[in-house]
Amino acid sequence: MLQEGGIIETAHVFGESLVGVLSRPRQIAEGRPAVILLNAGLVQRSGPFRVYAQLARALASCGFVVLRFDLSGRGDSANAVGASPGPVLKQQEADAAMQLVTGLTGVDRFVLSGICSGADDAFRLADGNARVAGIVLLDGYAYRTTGYKIRRYGPGLLDAGKVMRRVGRLFKRDEDGEHALDEGDFRDFPSPDEAVARLQRLSARDARVLLVYTGGAFRYFNHARQARECFGVAMDAPQVSLEYWPDCDHTFFQRKDRLRLNTRFSAWMRAQFPAT
Repeated sequence: MLQEGGIIETAHVFGESLVGVLSRPRQIAEGRPAVILLNAGLVQRSGPFRVYAQLARALASCGFVVLRFDLSGRGDSANAVGASPGPVLKQQEADAAMQLVTGLTGVDRFVLSGICSGADDAFRLADGNARVAGIVLLDGYAYRTTGYKIRRYGPGLLDAGKVMRRVGRLFKRDEDGEHALDEGDFRDFPSPDEAVARLQRLSARDARVLLVYTGGAFRYFNHARQARECFGVAMDAPQVSLEYWPDCDHTFFQRKDRLRLNTRFSAWMRAQFPAT
């Protein structure tokens, strides 16, 4: 157990050998949901450059309970025995995390969040789960719209040298004869129509949504208006908020970016879920 600055942190083993750390204030504010942070790719529960650990402590100092844990096969959590990896297993493990938090603190509503594939998991797990009161997606889903392509490639069309280099890359292959991998090979995006439907279902039951895109997502997102290009009228719902930080790295490498995230995330949580 760690007690520092009014925050209590405890390590827990739960579910099928899942490992997590619970950060909580000495006095838990009634009526506020807990936050569950999901692995960013294969990075352990502390997050890239310990961004999750710092975020959890910032939120706990504002009165929120936060659990950061490793899904099976990541960080300190063992591989699940006799279970196939996939959405069903992740749902079971998220349920186990929620049960742990409720059992220890009495909090039974949740905000799910994560970076990159952690955001993908949060978006999927929130759909249809009445216990999920909100999601914060850090470089989550987006799609390369016509506007995205114009903004990214349009200026280069005025430079003949750049045009020829781009054409050459279309035919360039790696040693195995395949195109180079990109982030799309490691993430399972739903169709744009399904993503819109999920957002609308969340808004319909008054779940709150914060979408944060950074400059690190430039391969598929490059302007604040692209959110509306992707999700249309779903962005008009009062439950949905958007932040675009083009000067911020995908992994929140710089300390100032981690502080910015802590401040914005905490302020959004206080505004959306005031203590009763």
